[in-house]
Amino acid sequence: MLNTVFSQDEINTGRQEEYDYLKGIFMLFIFLIHAFQATLSPEDPVTRGLYMFATMSGAAIFIFVMGIGTVYSRNASPAALGKCGIRMVAYQYLNNIAYIAALILPYPLVRGKLSDAGMENFKFSIEIYMQYTNIFFITGILYFVLALLKKWKVRTAGYVVIGVAVSIAAPFLYGRPVNVPVLGYVVRLLVGEADYVSFTPLYFLSYALFGTAFGKILRHVRDKAGFYRMLALPSAMVVLIWWGLVFRKYGSDVSEMRAVLGDAYTQPNLWHVAASVAHILVFAGMIFFLERICGKGSKTGNPKNPVAKQLLYYSRHISKYYALHVLVFFVALGINGYESFQSYQCWLLALLSIGVTELMVRGYNFLLSAIAAKRKWRGPESERDKKNGTDSN
Repeated sequence: MLNTVFSQDEINTGRQEEYDYLKGIFMLFIFLIHAFQATLSPEDPVTRGLYMFATMSGAAIFIFVMGIGTVYSRNASPAALGKCGIRMVAYQYLNNIAYIAALILPYPLVRGKLSDAGMENFKFSIEIYMQYTNIFFITGILYFVLALLKKWKVRTAGYVVIGVAVSIAAPFLYGRPVNVPVLGYVVRLLVGEADYVSFTPLYFLSYALFGTAFGKILRHVRDKAGFYRMLALPSAMVVLIWWGLVFRKYGSDVSEMRAVLGDAYTQPNLWHVAASVAHILVFAGMIFFLERICGKGSKTGNPKNPVAKQLLYYSRHISKYYALHVLVFFVALGINGYESFQSYQCWLLALLSIGVTELMVRGYNFLLSAIAAKRKWRGPESERDKKNGTDSN
């Protein structure tokens, strides 16, 4: 059976669209969950349930798929991965500046009627987002690590072994203080706990390593349907065991379950990582077979179905959507006097953020395309002008 599923040669080198769709789908979850978190609003039961479900994927999806992407990218040399790392860390702090600007923008309009709670929320948010580290920062650091491993030509099994070792070691390293100026602060960003640290690279490194190993295996798959059938049973068993144990222990106390899953989401141990990867593989397999049922996957990356188109667009421009969507929530929070919203208002804010962010991303991409087209159009003309001894400007 293995010979019918796998090939010694790398033959599965095209785009793996099931993971593009997976990222796009979870972008919608992010819009909703962040509508509550960014506005410091209490979650309603539906959102709490969605959040608990998302803790088994969420950021893990993006980091796992990032690992796959380093295997499939046409330009994934160690130097290129290192440059990606620098760019993503820079994005984090540029994003922080935008966050603070969005928080401050409404302040002159509402400062005269701010409540004590509103002022406290305003100060708290500014303090947090000055040093905030989230998905951009951790992916940047992980790119550096993957660049080193690629430089050292680590084999597929090596990524798995290191990933397991990191998952086991992470809980023992988390929050360890280093009492050295500057160095201690950097270490805290990487492995330590702080209010402004949303995710730490330490805990999410294993997802990137497992994703890289999985990508290397995926390139040798000749029968993807058989591959996902082979993964279906063990992955589904892990998922069922995970939720069975969770509900057995916390099923009657949803608040405690939410708190425990929230902590485990940002500080996953080996068992949690394995369960999260199992969830990702189950979702990817479901999407793969759903594509086959609904029609052949889009080799051109441009399906006719508008929903599929939008999900793929989310995936291709995921960094822009992630960076921009929270700005809408911060401006709304400020207009509301930096006080939390009711549940239905957060749902409306999520819809508003989807629309406004879409306009921003589409507008930005349109401008980039227009500038690129103008340069391409002017290029030959400029060359002709040089040959003719004239200057078109």
